[in-house]
Amino acid sequence: QMFGSQKSTSFGSGGRFDGAPVTKWLLILNIAIFFIDVVGAGTESWGRITPHALFSYGEHYYNAGVFLDTLSSFQLWRLIGFQFLHADVGHLLCNMLGIFMFGALVERVLGSLRFTIYYLLCGVGGALSFALLASIGWLDPGVLVGASAGLFGVLVALIIIAPNIMVRPMLMPDPISMKAFGMIILGVGVLTILMVGPNAGGEAGHIGGALVGFLLMKNPKVLSFLSGAFLPKPSRQKPVRGYVPKIRPRTTVRMNSSEVDRILDKVSEHGLHSLTDAERATLKNISEKD
Repeated sequence: QMFGSQKSTSFGSGGRFDGAPVTKWLLILNIAIFFIDVVGAGTESWGRITPHALFSYGEHYYNAGVFLDTLSSFQLWRLIGFQFLHADVGHLLCNMLGIFMFGALVERVLGSLRFTIYYLLCGVGGALSFALLASIGWLDPGVLVGASAGLFGVLVALIIIAPNIMVRPMLMPDPISMKAFGMIILGVGVLTILMVGPNAGGEAGHIGGALVGFLLMKNPKVLSFLSGAFLPKPSRQKPVRGYVPKIRPRTTVRMNSSEVDRILDKVSEHGLHSLTDAERATLKNISEKD
């Protein structure tokens, strides 16, 4: 796996996680659950583990066939639980680096509730993609764990939100655009699946997460509808005139406009403190929670 790094490590005076509490908690939960699993599996697991101590289902809990069985047995928590477990320290660090670098910016644009739903659905898409390809015999059934399916959804969102933002991928001497970086890693994933190369199952999860992310970003009303289910309903005792749902698509024209793209590039380059009052207002309009 290969992730880029942004030029700026600060997103403003409030820090990287200012306005992005879900991204912070994703990091905390993934790291905490990993250490709990290591303790449960024994000290020999520090190098490489099959994490399952929390759920007591054993290694096959994350097998491709078992994933398909969840649909008939309604054990749907399996489609969420695997996203917070990692095979070893390197696997954990790689995924957490990606979430750390890119998650906060996407969360500010989508809003925390929509971002949470988006991230988890991308993870579910990765699990189902892995299970489907294994069930038809294209891939060997195996164990799937990790946050990378959701992370690839985050990368796709950032490609759509700010395709020209510059990142410096590891082992590459010069920075490249987010769009170019995304096309490279997605292309490698597709090629690995077609050739059934190393970690083809993991790449199937990556591509599945990226595909779900693309569909959700191109159809923002779906996210608005899903997030609306978690919002309090208006009181029936009070008359409501011309009620407009608070959650509105944020991935519409404003999100794709050159002005928003320019502001996001400026944030990446110099941090939020470099924005003018007008630019801050524009960013606030697309990122603040209603």
